[in-house]
Amino acid sequence: MRSIKLTLTVLFLLLIVAATEGQDFDGDSVYYTAIPKTVSVKPPPKQIFTDTSRHDNSIHYFFNVQVGSLIGCNDCSLGKEVTFTSSTLHGVTIGRKLRTGIGAGFDSYYSWQTLPLFGSVSWDLIGTKNTQAIYLQLQYGWSILTWRKELPWDYGSTNVEGGRMVCPQIGYRMKYHDVKISLSVGTKFQRVYTYFETPTYYYLDDGTVMEGSPNKTTIKESMNRLMFALTVGWK
Repeated sequence: MRSIKLTLTVLFLLLIVAATEGQDFDGDSVYYTAIPKTVSVKPPPKQIFTDTSRHDNSIHYFFNVQVGSLIGCNDCSLGKEVTFTSSTLHGVTIGRKLRTGIGAGFDSYYSWQTLPLFGSVSWDLIGTKNTQAIYLQLQYGWSILTWRKELPWDYGSTNVEGGRMVCPQIGYRMKYHDVKISLSVGTKFQRVYTYFETPTYYYLDDGTVMEGSPNKTTIKESMNRLMFALTVGWK
């Protein structure tokens, strides 16, 4: 009986040792490798004025059409006048920031109407041709055709003529592929001339009325207007 108990005890101890040696702690579910949490990285916000291109000295053709309003007055005692302005410009973009070209327009100054021919140059202060941009623009030209409606005091008026036109602007340009849309504010200066010629008469000793040399007068007018404009163009 004692030998049987001893045998069972030895077998029990051997089973415990075998179970202990057979335990795979590396593969046991008690031990695991934590799965790291993934952190989503958001791309940096796109900068509307940032141009990723470098050393772009290419030259490209562009054109645009501009329409807007001129606000001002010839006789400010009668109040402000809101009139119409329009133009089209054709030119080239040089590099990333410089634009230059020639254009023609139509401007209304209430009683005066002008058709200026002008040159234009603009520079992107912030941004480039490949991004949205804030720019400065200067137009300088001459009115090649000018007319105005007749006024009651126009006795003796023989001719009208346009003078120089100057238009500085600052604007914000938006880009969608090759289409450009701009909003701008500026001033427009236009000089015009009216020529008057009135007859003169004198009497001879015998009472005969003779026509003398006419009196000639030139009246120069300078018109300054505040301008708001919308421009739509290609490239």
